[in-house]
Amino acid sequence: MKNIHDLKIEHIFFQDVRNGIKDFEIRYNDRGFRVGDILRLHEWIDGEYTGNQVSKIVKYISSYEQKTGFVVLGLMDILEAE
Repeated sequence: MKNIHDLKIEHIFFQDVRNGIKDFEIRYNDRGFRVGDILRLHEWIDGEYTGNQVSKIVKYISSYEQKTGFVVLGLMDILEAE
């Protein structure tokens, strides 16, 4: 079962994720992320949401060389997964 995770993403990273330039997120794994989950990323600037969002699917997860509890989530567009 795919989970949908609503997460904040800083303004400085949002556009690169939206455009597919940044195809990963490093996150604390307090949600039990799994391959196939959907990240709904909400742009965050100066302590407020902008209303912009982008959704991506988790295609890969690694904890290699990360701080304890953190994972790298490889992302792809939802259309790529269909």
